[in-house]
Amino acid sequence: MAQKKAHEVDGFLSRPDEKYRIVLIYGPNTGLVNERARQFAKNTGIDLSDPFSLIRMDADIAAADSNRVAEDAHTIGMFGGSRLIWISGTTQKNLTKSINPVLTTPPEDAWVLIEAGDLKKNAPLRKAIENSSSAIALPCYADDHRSINAMIDEEVNLAGLTIDPDARELLTSLVGADRQASRNEIEKLCLYALGAQSISADDVAAIVGDASAFAIDKVIDAASTGNLKQVQDTLGRLFDQGTHASVIASAAQRHFQTLHRAKSEMEISRQSAQAAMARMRPPPMFKRKNAISAALTIWKLPALAKALERLEQASFESRANADLSNAVVSMALLAISIEAARRKSQA
Repeated sequence: MAQKKAHEVDGFLSRPDEKYRIVLIYGPNTGLVNERARQFAKNTGIDLSDPFSLIRMDADIAAADSNRVAEDAHTIGMFGGSRLIWISGTTQKNLTKSINPVLTTPPEDAWVLIEAGDLKKNAPLRKAIENSSSAIALPCYADDHRSINAMIDEEVNLAGLTIDPDARELLTSLVGADRQASRNEIEKLCLYALGAQSISADDVAAIVGDASAFAIDKVIDAASTGNLKQVQDTLGRLFDQGTHASVIASAAQRHFQTLHRAKSEMEISRQSAQAAMARMRPPPMFKRKNAISAALTIWKLPALAKALERLEQASFESRANADLSNAVVSMALLAISIEAARRKSQA
């Protein structure tokens, strides 16, 4: 069966094998599908600016005529040389009928490149390609940690910048579902940071991330470590932006539940705060680690339990009475912040 594992695809694309004249690139990561299709087309060595060498074909047009692809693939070029028939787009018709003739009789001086979406194992087109000795199927799934970092390095180096470790960690957590969308976000980030020597976590938060989500994290960390002023200032900005108080309360609940579990592990197993954080799932972002470590030092289990009760009540009341939701959640977080500041002063 002619197919490649996801991690083997880049190696094939860098050196297209003439044994496989029909190439299917497919998967849910549409940006990566298109990027790899362009990479393959370039690496065939065909002049993509020559209309006699490159034939772009919509999938609907290809599927409408079962002989169209074969006719183009087997036509001898006016000026000789290899040719590329590049099929892209979506179709509700059975494209397999148009591909079968070139699978049966592969072209000798032409390539057939097919871009497709997420095809299941039993999809007719994928099965036909994988069962042919003259074709190959190349899957494109969500980028993994290694490929995301390689993409970040490529764009950052191209822009003549560097990226801080915490900014890299944050950025990798925010991109990866779609290659083109990820690359666009990284390019936009590099453009924003031009003139600076390095990209910071604040740059990532401002350009790539959801600003309100980062502000919610900021207000929760401020409350848990006793920074009363930051709680007041950040809450005001969140409310001005239209963030609902119940969303903040729910996020605070989840965070204090995480702190409670981690503190329990610390006391039962005599672990350090760093060891407890290493066991958190999902792991905390680099930028929040200092605040979480400080909170785990400040708070004792009984006090964390009381803070959770306060947040649960505030969350309920904020949903039950929308007119008072901002005041209710503000009072809960300010009270927690005051308690954290008191405990910190006594430590």
